[in-house]
Amino acid sequence: MKKEETMRRKSWKFSEKFILIDNYKTSTIQELMKMLSDRSADSINAEIKRLKAAGKITGCKDTEAVTRSLKQR
Repeated sequence: MKKEETMRRKSWKFSEKFILIDNYKTSTIQELMKMLSDRSADSINAEIKRLKAAGKITGCKDTEAVTRSLKQR
């Protein structure tokens, strides 16, 4: 792949990471996409995975968020 063909990942701002950390357990990906309008579902999921690996997000989503997520599909 040529240099100009490679995609660069857009850096996450502290405020965007804070939104993910603060809302992860109670919000669906669709709801997080509304809060972070410049981010795709794939981008949000990838950052959540990085934050979990760093120990900044712990635990699981609450039952209500999971139920809403299933209805949004």
